Amino acid sequence: MSAVIRLEGVTVERDGIAILQNLSWTVCTGEHWVLFGPNGAGKTTLLQLLNGYLWPTCGTVEVLGRRLGQVDVRELRRSIALVSDALAGLLNRDLTGLEIIVTGARAHLNLFEPLTTAEVLHARDLAHRIHAGDLLEKPFSIMSTGERQRILIARALMARPGLIILDEPCAGLDLARREELLRTVSAAAHSGTAKAVIFTTHHVEEIAKVFSHALLLSAGTAVAAGPIGHVLTSANLTRAFGLPVNLIRRHGRLYAHASI
Repeated sequence: MSAVIRLEGVTVERDGIAILQNLSWTVCTGEHWVLFGPNGAGKTTLLQLLNGYLWPTCGTVEVLGRRLGQVDVRELRRSIALVSDALAGLLNRDLTGLEIIVTGARAHLNLFEPLTTAEVLHARDLAHRIHAGDLLEKPFSIMSTGERQRILIARALMARPGLIILDEPCAGLDLARREELLRTVSAAAHSGTAKAVIFTTHHVEEIAKVFSHALLLSAGTAVAAGPIGHVLTSANLTRAFGLPVNLIRRHGRLYAHASI
């Protein structure tokens, strides 16, 4: 399988402090990864690297076969769909769900020309496939946080990206809205639109069954990386978080309890 992401010996330093240290990581086509770890582990810095907003102090970063430093990052970003709270705040909130989805194909934050028939048909099809069809006519401004995230995922797919990055999409959601969003996330990963999906979270309970692999970070280094069952264990989480963690797997989902 071809590599969607390849990092070799990557270190990122700021003011003489290593934020990431000697990180090597490969994501292959068809793999969907969870990026997991405590606050300050280096997850945000890693996402900045993948999107070409940050360069490594040393080491190499390749995304979708293109190496940072040898590629126009503006062109690279057109092949990467990032779903985050920050993006939701930049979009025109007067648009409907359908119109927000179409902006993804145009790589704009607003609409400047009427929707085409082809765009409408494709956007409606995507929305229904990932369980967001009920939001197409609803104004973005009055959607709940979970509803906005579902529309943003459909918007990401509209651009036909090679890589989708979901940056803590469940943050702030209650139990019901979280499960609703995870159904959308699973449908998006199963759609085959992107070569790989990266999902960041602080909570193992948010990891849907569709995710096959995990990268566990702590203090800028990789505690473990690989198939999710081998990486997310009680021993590894105890090491990453610095306190005893008991991890339980039930009906294909993970649940954690920490002892303080």
